[in-house]
Amino acid sequence: MNPDFLRKLEFLRVVARRVHTGRFSALNRSKKLGRGIDFADHRPYTPGDDFKDIDWNLYGRMDRLMVRLAEEETELNLHLLVDCSGSMGPAKSKYAHEVATALAYVALAHLDRVHVWPFGGGLQPPMSPPRHKAQAVQILRYLDGIGAQEETDLEATAKAFAGVSRSRGIALVISDFLAPSGWGRALDLLRHARYEVGILQISSPEEAEAPLRGEIVLKDRETGRRMRVRVTDRIAQAYKKAFLDHGEALQSYARGHNLFYAHGRSDQPFEEMVLRTMRAERLLA
Repeated sequence: MNPDFLRKLEFLRVVARRVHTGRFSALNRSKKLGRGIDFADHRPYTPGDDFKDIDWNLYGRMDRLMVRLAEEETELNLHLLVDCSGSMGPAKSKYAHEVATALAYVALAHLDRVHVWPFGGGLQPPMSPPRHKAQAVQILRYLDGIGAQEETDLEATAKAFAGVSRSRGIALVISDFLAPSGWGRALDLLRHARYEVGILQISSPEEAEAPLRGEIVLKDRETGRRMRVRVTDRIAQAYKKAFLDHGEALQSYARGHNLFYAHGRSDQPFEEMVLRTMRAERLLA
């Protein structure tokens, strides 16, 4: 990533649609009232409150003991679940890794927590770097070093993630969502585990169109199985419709549950996804 792009990222922040409180102070402002920098409201003094929190100016004017409340600045946990299965292929994998790294850089620049979870047939060991933006380089290297995993199992991944992760926050799934067992149950599991779920669907340009007409041999990238088929105009049209329906179903699910959704193509600049699409869809601001 070039320096100009990184400088632009530092003006952005990851936006949570609901409050997620963390353990440490950060630059992400929550709606929770407590101790902080920016004034939010008053409440009556009660025995046990710290005298330093009393608004003495207000007491001088109104002869009432009131405690100042401020917006707390707490860390946000950003979980990046990155599909490393065989169906992603080199182009989609590169796109996924670059987008994940850029998002991690934004979060780390604001001292938020980032957890990177590669997956394929199951969940791989996570990477949770120190809260420093320079660690984004290590995240990219980590993802690039993960070899192609077995057949995608999103449900098994979601179950494992919900079972081992102890920090609630945003769980962004970066995948083509081409799992033999489907994707709906996996996203339901993440939502019911009280994560704020985001969907980033990634496709390649060749996936949008059926292959050339005639008799061809198809190879499954994940299993290596081969199948000889004859592609007619009717089959090509059915394939194209199925591909469009797949994306529309993901988008409909996201809108129905008020989730972030975006669709990125591997032949498009990933910078456009981060700087435009994710801002338009309110994952970044």
